Amino acid sequence: MSQTTMSAQALSTRFRFSSRGARLIGQEMFRVLDRAQILERQGHRVYHLELGNPRMAPPVEILEATRQSLEAQQIGYAPMAGISELRAALATRYARFTQEPVSESHVVISPANLLIHQFLDLTCNPGDRVVLFTPAFPSYWAAATHLELEVVPVPFAERDGFQLSHQAIEAALSAKPRAVIVNSANNPTGAVYDPAILRELVARCERAGVWLLSDETYADLTFDGSFVTLAAPRAGHVIAISSFSKVLSVPGFRVGYAIAHEAVAAKLALSNSTLYSCLPAFTQRGCLAGLSVLDRYAAEVRQRNARVTMACHEHITRSGLLRSTKAASGFYLFVDIRHTGLDDMEFCRRLLEEYHTAATPGRAFGEAYRSYVRLATCGAEEDVMEGVGRTVAFAQVLGGCRVQAA
Repeated sequence: MSQTTMSAQALSTRFRFSSRGARLIGQEMFRVLDRAQILERQGHRVYHLELGNPRMAPPVEILEATRQSLEAQQIGYAPMAGISELRAALATRYARFTQEPVSESHVVISPANLLIHQFLDLTCNPGDRVVLFTPAFPSYWAAATHLELEVVPVPFAERDGFQLSHQAIEAALSAKPRAVIVNSANNPTGAVYDPAILRELVARCERAGVWLLSDETYADLTFDGSFVTLAAPRAGHVIAISSFSKVLSVPGFRVGYAIAHEAVAAKLALSNSTLYSCLPAFTQRGCLAGLSVLDRYAAEVRQRNARVTMACHEHITRSGLLRSTKAASGFYLFVDIRHTGLDDMEFCRRLLEEYHTAATPGRAFGEAYRSYVRLATCGAEEDVMEGVGRTVAFAQVLGGCRVQAA
């Protein structure tokens, strides 16, 4: 029997993985991508709505600065916390947002996805509780599970617009967690939380001695242009993270950052050094150049995302079988499929196999969401509209109304 066909039980018996190795769960959207690429290798055209993989051209300043850095052969090791110029530029940017002193010592460069794991690794011990407001980004679940933490979900309801509330904060802290993760603007719902309620969460966590991770990856992509950050370097219990991947359309660069108390930032830098030494200087220099045009470029991205996402929402709503709340940020729609008669896994499997459209099952964002799927609207516009049209057509076939894909 080859390794590729060996069962999970046989593999674990033969290779005797550690308990942490056995707890690796990854991200469902990448498994969907793998299956989609098999179909593509067979010659099928697949419409990709499973990954938040922006297809707008990034700012030319990023590409030019990266090219110049490579031509200058800046391919050696970089500082473990990130290059000084990028950290200083981010400190200046966040000092403007927070109206508080922010210095280079408060900033650490690392992939945002990894920073989730690093935060939990530095703040929690095996068996500790971490609260996730759900639906929650799959990496939160994957990191917490890998680190042997007890995940306490606090689910939000569609009827409430998937919004953070006073009641949700009370439920989160009554669980006596070691850490809480909050994500506004939100993936997968596109919800933007009330700043006053976010400030209440910060204050309540401080009083309870609870660590708080604020994932602000989509904060620059709210459709109304508002920007809310919980970054507060003098508050030792709050770590704000973000990424250049979505706002500057460079997910392959894998450059993100954390804003934290300097003692926490120092620990994160040591974590970088331990896990992967450092990020490449040339991608960091590209993102540094991108910062100079970020506000202008982000405005263009927001305008595009708002237009396409709203068009997709309207198409879904007109179907009569699918439903989703209006997104206020980003480029996702969290779609209720319960009236199709299928759960999320079967819906996504058949949508890919029969309609060559890839979507992410809702349970990847929490077990309470097995009647949802997430659609990403950040691909090429014509591909997104075709994929959404095929999703609607599939739902209508399931509902007994046979129509052509848009």
